[in-house]
Parts: sequence; structure tokens; C-alpha cells
Amino acid sequence: MSKLAFLQHIRASALTAKNFTSSLIAELAQTVSDAVGELADIKADKTESISAAIPTTGWSSDSNTSYPHYYDIPVTGVTAQDRAEITLNPDSLEIAKACGLCPTNETLVGKIRVRASSVPDSALNIEYWIEKGRSA
Repeated sequence: MSKLAFLQHIRASALTAKNFTSSLIAELAQTVSDAVGELADIKADKTESISAAIPTTGWSSDSNTSYPHYYDIPVTGVTAQDRAEITLNPDSLEIAKACGLCPTNETLVGKIRVRASSVPDSALNIEYWIEKGRSA
């Protein structure tokens, strides 16, 4: 094989390889695009915040030694598998600090339970979001 024929053969092989990889990259890009579209269709709905107040009445107590007082915020449709995120309004920060409000909460069927070391002296103004959990 002559030097020129050899170089033409290498060039043709390189072009074939380029075309082959270009088609693979295009196929991969299309697959990724399709997958992202499917994820957008099935992603969790964005929830809106709900404003609420935790009053000074209606609190209960149990044997929890750190946070013996609790209040159940009624929330239709919430389950124990869900997650609630609660944010205090700025006007309630000092009240929460004074009553020793627990930084976590728990979800139960139909309610979000918040705990505190003592019952607050004034209502706590909050916003909450529910993130739906997976069913067992």
C-alpha cells in the first residue's frame, strides 16, 4: 500500500469514527433530554406555605422529659410518613425561645405535633409546608 493510499485510509477511518461517535453523542443527548422531561412530569408538586398560629391554650403534656408540653396543629390529609417544615414568624422568635420550643416536630395522622419545655405565654405565629412521604 502506498503512503498516499495509507493516509487516505487513515483519514476515511477517522471520519467514520467521528460520524459514529457524533451519532452516539446525539443519541445520548436525546435520551437525557427525554429523561429530564419525564422527571419534570413526575416531580413532586410544589407546596405553598400555610400560615397558622399556635395558641396558648389546648396544649397537653406527657412523660417526655426534655419537652413535656405539646400542641397538635390539625392538618387535613397529613400522615406519619409526611414531613412538615415549620418556620416561625420573626415576631414569635422571643416567645419560642422563652418557652423552649423544640426545633423539630413530628407528623401524625391529621396533625403536626410541636413540643416545648413550657407552654408559651403568647401565641406563636408560624408558616408550615408539608412534604408528602411515601406510603408504606
